[in-house]
Amino acid sequence: MAKIPVAILGATGAVGQRLVTLLYNHPWFEIAALTGSERTVGRPYGELVRWVLDDA
Repeated sequence: MAKIPVAILGATGAVGQRLVTLLYNHPWFEIAALTGSERTVGRPYGELVRWVLDDA
């Protein structure tokens, strides 16, 4: 079965970070795109997030 491509809007915020962690290795979904605010354009995702959420 092919994975379903998904885009995460607001990926640098708290909810977006949680979605990234939930979908990163998900068997049904593939993260196809991440979006954020204008200030994030062209910067690597790992440089933009603080990962304040635990893995609960």
